[in-house]
Formats: sequence, structure tokens, C-alpha cells
Amino acid sequence: MDFKENAKNIDVWTRGLFIVIYGVIFYFLFFLIWLVVIFQFLMKLITSELNDQLLDFSDSLTKYVSQILLYITFKSEERPFPFSPWPKNDGLSNSNPDSNAENVTRKKKTSQKKIAEKESEDSDQS
Repeated sequence: MDFKENAKNIDVWTRGLFIVIYGVIFYFLFFLIWLVVIFQFLMKLITSELNDQLLDFSDSLTKYVSQILLYITFKSEERPFPFSPWPKNDGLSNSNPDSNAENVTRKKKTSQKKIAEKESEDSDQS
């Protein structure tokens, strides 16, 4: 194919349109990710714990951003959400294989803290 045939190909122009649309979505998500980061930092600062629901959301959000980047850089032909399902949180981060162990450790520490607080309350009442 030469340039004239490529310029007339509707698939090329459709891909270009989706690249622009997903590029705009990507920049919106970039700011949303920063809001999540700031909120989680404040949660950690104030309560010394992270918001588990926000951790799950941020996991699926980063997978979505990855799908967008793969699509607009021509590494993938699959269009991201809403043309495919929203990426699910599997509880494990692909970038950090030890994250599941960290989640278990964090939950264990939280449980131990709650047990210690309850024992403290029980001893104060008696």
C-alpha cells in the first residue's frame, strides 16, 4: 500500500480518532490518580492505615491506564473500556509480587492492633 491508499483507509482514521479520545481520557486519569495518591497519603498520615476500597480501585485504575497506553502505542489492538470490560482487581499487583504478602501483613497488624485495643478496653472496665 502506498500513502494515498493508507490515507483513504477508514480503519487508520478510526484508530487515529480513538487515539485522540483515549489520550484525553489518559490525561484525565493522570489527575485522578494523583487525587487517589494524595488521599491515600493523608489517610496513612492521619490513621496510619490505607483505604482498602481505594487500593482496589487504584489497582483496577492502573490496569486501565496500562490498557490505554498499550492501545495508543499500537502494542495492542484491543480497545480499552468501554469497548471491553473494566479491568478487574485480582487482589495481586502485577508490578509487585510481594504486594499480597504486604496486604496480609497489613491486615494482620490491623487485627493485632484491634485485639490490643479491645484487651485494653476490657482491662480498663474491670
